[in-house]
Amino acid sequence: MLDAVKDRLEARLPEFAGRIETAVDFTRLLKDRGLPQSSTAFVIPLGLQGQRANDATGIFSQAYSETVGVLLVARSHDQTGSKALGQLRPIIGQVLEALAGWSPGSDFGVFELRRGDLAGVGGGALFYMIEFSINDQLRITVQ
Repeated sequence: MLDAVKDRLEARLPEFAGRIETAVDFTRLLKDRGLPQSSTAFVIPLGLQGQRANDATGIFSQAYSETVGVLLVARSHDQTGSKALGQLRPIIGQVLEALAGWSPGSDFGVFELRRGDLAGVGGGALFYMIEFSINDQLRITVQ
């Protein structure tokens, strides 16, 4: 799913083409490679959350949501990061338009905005995380 989200963002945000990566371990990536030199984005898995399960004779079903984060990284050359946040505002809108209501092929749901928040300012960069969740369902035949 991460690659599908990445492809969707690259198609809808041409200024970020070639600068969007998937990252399972973002912290290690930054430690090994350091901060990117230009504005970029990372698509990060943020986990699953199960809902109430149903079991009928021979069938187990459970709805769940999967959350994916889009971490925008903007180079910041001011202490407060306000200039970088101002530059990110239109990009945040483009990310919302690209993913909200879109399905990467799931039969059950579409991406819904969960939240967006400043994730930090440091090392000359501003980090802004936008979280999207998509609903799906497990259906397992019990033997």
